[in-house]
Amino acid sequence: MIEVNGLKKRFGDNIVLDGVDLKINKGDVIAIIGPSGTGKSTLLRCIDRLEKPEEGSLIIDELKVNLNKASRKDLIAIRKKTAMVFQNWNLFSKKTALQNVMEGLIVVKKTDKEKAKKIAEEQLKRVGLSDHANHYPRHLSGGQQQRVAIARALAMEPDLLLLDEPTSALDPELVGEVLETILKVAQEGYTMLLVSHEMNFVRKVATRVVFMENGHILEEGTPKEIFGNPKNERVKEFIHKIELFNEPEYII
Repeated sequence: MIEVNGLKKRFGDNIVLDGVDLKINKGDVIAIIGPSGTGKSTLLRCIDRLEKPEEGSLIIDELKVNLNKASRKDLIAIRKKTAMVFQNWNLFSKKTALQNVMEGLIVVKKTDKEKAKKIAEEQLKRVGLSDHANHYPRHLSGGQQQRVAIARALAMEPDLLLLDEPTSALDPELVGEVLETILKVAQEGYTMLLVSHEMNFVRKVATRVVFMENGHILEEGTPKEIFGNPKNERVKEFIHKIELFNEPEYII
């Protein structure tokens, strides 16, 4: 069981998260949707403690951390149990794809270099990039770079995989290859918290959908409940507007 309790975050006078609570069961794929600028990405960054919240706690099995007062030891413990896939992949430009995947294993988990290399090779194979192991990020497409970032996250064997709009920085023709990789990972049973604007993909991959606005969770339920019969009026309005565009299904 993973729990986020009472998460509060502000930037200046702007309240971004206002007491967010979230429970995540093992194997859940929870998609967070809602308008831009409503705290979705900040929620993920606070869970991984890339942002320091004013209040809030994180529980992952036996690990219990006050996120506002987390020590260095706490941060290392969080990073051992979570892994983040960023919007802009955040690869090290002077390291190869293989070295990028190895880095977290060596630095955070203190894995032996040879073992880290073997794990990294396995994860690159998993995302279809074995033949690009020795390529630097500048020689990879955006979709390939994001797949390396996913391999890097999976190499850490996280209890919780955090994906922050993983296709938002990609050209449309590259989106499908990344979504296909994420779907495959979800089907393998990974516990995931995903922020995405790809609504048809959310319908396909999520076990639960959470709608956020103005730092609050307004409604949560199955994809069928949220997209087919939302109860909150603001959620109804949002879903109605996106349905008007009839965005095409991704073939995956």
